[in-house]
Amino acid sequence: MSGPRVLILGAAGQVGRELQRTFANFGEIVAVDRGALDVAAPDQIRELVRRVAPQVILNAAAYTAVDRAETEQGAAIAINSNAPGVLAEEALRTNAVLVHYSTDYVFDGSKNGAWIESDEPHPLNC
Repeated sequence: MSGPRVLILGAAGQVGRELQRTFANFGEIVAVDRGALDVAAPDQIRELVRRVAPQVILNAAAYTAVDRAETEQGAAIAINSNAPGVLAEEALRTNAVLVHYSTDYVFDGSKNGAWIESDEPHPLNC
């Protein structure tokens, strides 16, 4: 298949499955889930990105157990903060496009245009 190689993280989740369906005809899809990648392990992320050499990285992997996030802060931070940072570093290193998906627990969707890293969080439930 022609087109860019697309790496999808969080492939077994609801968003990841939809991304696979949506991008199926866009290029070569490499989809991984937590069985193939520990998103809390920066070295595993780097190795995967370097091995796959994607032109596009779609990150749908997330720590979503909101009710446990306070008691499992290390896991939540590793997956929802550190992992996207590692993906950003690798995307920059290889000139890949990185798209990181968020939820209404962070941004409420009210902004006209795309949210950027420096935007102040504005959860829907506040």
